[in-house]
Amino acid sequence: MMAAILLIQDVQLLCFTVVFGVFAMQRWKDAPRRWLWYTFLANAVGAILDFSAPWLPRFVNQGISFMLVPLSYALLNIACMYFVRRSRWLTWLSYGILVGLLPVFVMMSGDATPVRPSALGDLAIALECAITPAILLPSREKATRAPRLLMGWFLILFVVEELARVWVAFGMHLDPDVATPNLMLTSGVFYIVNVCMLPLLFVWMMNARLEAELQQQAIVDPLTDVLNRRGLDAALDAEFARFRRYREDLSVVLLDIDHFKQFNDRLGHAAGDAVLVEMASLLRRRMRDTDVVGRLGGEEFALVLPRTGLQEAQAIVETLSNLLRDHTYVLGKNPVHVTTSWGVATTAGRAEIGSQQLLHEADIALYRAKNNGRDRVCVFAHEDEVDGPMLIPTRLRAQENQ
Repeated sequence: MMAAILLIQDVQLLCFTVVFGVFAMQRWKDAPRRWLWYTFLANAVGAILDFSAPWLPRFVNQGISFMLVPLSYALLNIACMYFVRRSRWLTWLSYGILVGLLPVFVMMSGDATPVRPSALGDLAIALECAITPAILLPSREKATRAPRLLMGWFLILFVVEELARVWVAFGMHLDPDVATPNLMLTSGVFYIVNVCMLPLLFVWMMNARLEAELQQQAIVDPLTDVLNRRGLDAALDAEFARFRRYREDLSVVLLDIDHFKQFNDRLGHAAGDAVLVEMASLLRRRMRDTDVVGRLGGEEFALVLPRTGLQEAQAIVETLSNLLRDHTYVLGKNPVHVTTSWGVATTAGRAEIGSQQLLHEADIALYRAKNNGRDRVCVFAHEDEVDGPMLIPTRLRAQENQ
C-alpha cells in the first residue's frame, strides 16, 4: 500500500514541477516563486530516482535519493524566508541539517533493507519541517495570517507523524510500514495531502498579499501616500458609524494651498509635487494616531478628527496652519514658504448628519477662508446656507485658477 501511495505522490510531484516551473518563469525575479519551483524540482529528481531504482547503485537509491525529500523542504524554507522577508539564519540551520546527515545516509546505504535509511529521511524531514513554522508563524502580516497559520500548524502535525515513524524504526527496531498499519495509513494520508496542500497554501499566501497590496493601492494617493478620495470616504463611513454609536463629536477639516497654480507656473509641476509630498508628510507626523489624512485632489487635503469637538479641532488646525506657514520647502536652491486656507466643521451632537453633509459644511468654511483673504482658519457657522448643490470645490478651483 505504501508503495502505491508513494507512486501517486511521485506522479503528483512531477505534475507540480511542470506547473510551478511555468509559474516561476513568468516572473523569474520573484524569489519566492523561484525557490518554490526549486522545491518541486528536488522532489521531481527524487521521483525519477524512485522510478529508476532497479538500475541505480545502492548508495544512490538508498543514500542520495533519501536526501532529496529533506532537501526539498530546506528549499521550501528558503522560499518562505524570502516571502516573509526574515533573516537567513534559519535557512543556514536547514543547510546544516542536510550537510550533517548526508554522510550518515551514505553509510546506511549498505543496509540490506531501506528501513533505517528511510527512517533517517523521516528524521531529516521532521527537522526541516520544524523550521518552517518558525519562519512563518512569527510574522505579523495580517493579510497572509490564515494561510501562514494553516501551513505552520499542518507542518507541526506532520513533524509529529514523522517523529513517530522515526521512533518505531530506531526505538522499537521495527519497520513502520509493516509493524504499525495505522501509522502507515496515517503517513500515507499525510504524504498525499502534503503534496497538494503546501503549494496551494503558498499560492494562497502570495495571492493574499497581492490582494492586500492592490486594495491598499486603491485607497492610497500614489504621490503623497495619504488616503485618496475612495479611502477617505471609507474612513469617514467608519468614523461616522462610531460617532452614531458613542455620540462623541467628529470634526472634518479641509485645507487648500494658497495660489498653488501660480506656484506651479513659476517653479514647475515637479516643485509643486514636492511641496504636496512634504506637506502630507508634515501632516502625518504632527497629527494624532487616530486622525486621518487624505488628499481630495490637486492641492486640497482633508483631515478627519475623531472624538474631537469644535474648540479642540480649531486649536489643532491653528497649530497645523502655523506649522505649514513657518515650514521652509527647499526646492533646489530656492527656499519656499506656502500658506494654506482651512475650513472646519463638526457634528456638534447632530446624530442625523451624514459624512457628505459634514464635508459640504467644511467646504463652505474653506470657501469663506479663501474669500476673506486666504492664510486663515474658518469654522462653519450653522446659520450658513447649506441647502444648495454641493459644488463649492469646483468654485474654489475656478477661483484658484484665476
